[in-house]
Amino acid sequence: MTGATIKAFRAHRLVGLDAAAVEDVPQPVPGAGEIAVAVEAASVQLADLAALSGARRPTPEVPFTPGLEGAGRVVAIGPDVTSHAVGDRVCAYFPTGCLAECALTLASLAVPLPKRVAAQSAAALPFAYAGALMGLRDKARLGEGETLLVMGAGGLAGLAAVEVGKILGARVIAAASGEDRAAGAVASGADHTVDPAAAQLGEAVNAITGGKGADVIFDPVGGDAFQAALAAGATGARFVIAGFASGKPGEVKTGLFYARDRQLVASNTLLAIAAYPLRALAALATVVEWAAEGKIEPRIAAKFALKDARHAFDYVRTRRGSGAVVVTMG
Repeated sequence: MTGATIKAFRAHRLVGLDAAAVEDVPQPVPGAGEIAVAVEAASVQLADLAALSGARRPTPEVPFTPGLEGAGRVVAIGPDVTSHAVGDRVCAYFPTGCLAECALTLASLAVPLPKRVAAQSAAALPFAYAGALMGLRDKARLGEGETLLVMGAGGLAGLAAVEVGKILGARVIAAASGEDRAAGAVASGADHTVDPAAAQLGEAVNAITGGKGADVIFDPVGGDAFQAALAAGATGARFVIAGFASGKPGEVKTGLFYARDRQLVASNTLLAIAAYPLRALAALATVVEWAAEGKIEPRIAAKFALKDARHAFDYVRTRRGSGAVVVTMG
């Protein structure tokens, strides 16, 4: 592969989209424990936007190619790699760089991708779906028959939590703004929907649960959504912080948790991949299997070619759609 080049969406300064463009870069060569993946599809998310603007920590080195999740075919393997072979289809977490025609990742962060799962659907599985599984099952210990309240259920992370929650056996209440997003949550399996902007969100959830409240609250939104959800939790409820799509964290008053014996846990998928790689890999393998079985189906809000990657980021930034924003390389 020496001397070969690929196309990549790259930034030489972390000052936002204006400093990023598609350009020719050397084709990456895998090192020990790595595989090179010819990326067929990658998902764009808010974390990528934050990295391009220099707001994500740790700050990535430049030149920088964003892209944390994707799917494609293995084109080269590094020394000592035995889990994958050239030609294998994979779905993977990437440390960075999968908004490119070829990218490197650790072999230990990639799972086989069955032929019946399209690369464009698979591109949305690692962070939204495997992340929801780690948050709900491993962190919150969501059990069969419990009630799950999903904030931001109109977005990809929320829709994934709805689907994962149903598979885990929960009754799911989706907080989604507007008729279209509420309908999308119901199509993903939600048993009930509530308006997250309603002044009496807690009363709406209590009415559904017979006054008990939700056992688990999954919140990828933060800000006002977190504050509203505080009134909807049961005694002993587990609150899962899964992101800050609103742009700001929710204010935590510890007395409200102590008074009702509640728990507050964080589910940071990016950190979980680094700290608990075996758990992250197992979660990814599980959701890929579910996708192959037809149990989950990521909703794609928009698709863009690599040459139009800036438009994909604009779409994510303005939150114009409900579902994954996918960039295709072919």
